[in-house]
Amino acid sequence: MAPSLFLLLSVILAFTGGHAPWVVVATVVTAAASGTRLPDLDTPLNLNHRSALLHGVIPMLVALLDPRTWGVAAGLGFGIGLHLAADLFPGKMRGYATIKLPLLGSIGAGLSYLWIAANAAGNLIGGALILPWIADDEALRGILAGVGLVGMFYLLTAKGGWAALVLFGAIGWWWLG
Repeated sequence: MAPSLFLLLSVILAFTGGHAPWVVVATVVTAAASGTRLPDLDTPLNLNHRSALLHGVIPMLVALLDPRTWGVAAGLGFGIGLHLAADLFPGKMRGYATIKLPLLGSIGAGLSYLWIAANAAGNLIGGALILPWIADDEALRGILAGVGLVGMFYLLTAKGGWAALVLFGAIGWWWLG
């Protein structure tokens, strides 16, 4: 329920809030908060768990269709990317944990790891590429701080999140080193 409410709030902000830096920050951060839990709406929506429809870049791409919701797209990219990063570390990649394609079913363990990694990267990179279109320097600092807090909270509480934090730390260390 919370992902839907955060997504609704971010869309309302996108359509009615204007372009003030605080509105852009609020739009992206609330969409990111929604994105961390949005993929798990697959079960209540009667899709198979780990449905490719929600465990991929499709939600971000849909939000890109209207320039007014580009902030929502960036936030969804960050949030879903964080969710997928945690999904890279299931107890075992079989059955419930594998990616399911509509009408075709599971794609198996190996392809599921590849799907999740590629879509995590696609979402996170997509979110970052959208930011210059919507945010000035002031808003960018607020977005990065807000999404960073959302991401830390999510990864510290999600199954597989600690491993994803270590992975992000290693990538950051390598990138900056």
